[in-house]
Amino acid sequence: MTKRIVVLGGGFAGVESAIFLRKKGYAVTLVSDRGYMYVYPTSIWIPVRKTEFEDVCIPLDALAKAHGFELIVDSVTAIHAAEKRVVCSGREIRDYDFLVVAVGAGKMQHERLWHTLSICGAPEISLAIRDRLDELVAKGSGKMAFGFGGNPKETSAVRGGPGFELMFNVHNMLKKKGVRDQFELTFFAPMAEPGKRMGAKSLPMLDKMLGMLKIDKR
Repeated sequence: MTKRIVVLGGGFAGVESAIFLRKKGYAVTLVSDRGYMYVYPTSIWIPVRKTEFEDVCIPLDALAKAHGFELIVDSVTAIHAAEKRVVCSGREIRDYDFLVVAVGAGKMQHERLWHTLSICGAPEISLAIRDRLDELVAKGSGKMAFGFGGNPKETSAVRGGPGFELMFNVHNMLKKKGVRDQFELTFFAPMAEPGKRMGAKSLPMLDKMLGMLKIDKR
């Protein structure tokens, strides 16, 4: 009898798990709270209008049809592992052999950090960043801060790339519009050596690049 596996999460981890397990011959049910897989690495182009939101989304029903797994679009509200039972907002899922949890993690609201928009947050936030940038450009001047945090207990737990990429994209957008000099851009990070994971040579190169682009750093 074919074993049934339930995969929770419609991102890269969940979809790749579903495809891999189907190739191994398992019956797979994928549960996602949205009907598309969001390609986060490409989302840095949405705020500067180099790509559209829809172009960063891959319909999950098309992936399900192509790879032969069942798709359920619903929100998971509880997992009862011992009972092999998953509770969603509109149904319960039972009678499975294995459960794969690939839902990722949400963004934390840090103390004394307000009015921020994260390109690594919910997909819709990329649109909010785009709209806010449009407002500032229409205003003609303003201040923008770009940065990322880290975990002092685990220094490797840093994903600074999207912060850098979005900042440089905004710089280029403002320059193309001829209004770069009207905006103050600042890069911030809590660690003494942001970007250190890219190697020792990256730090002086980053300093030089920020100076050339007239981006302040804190």
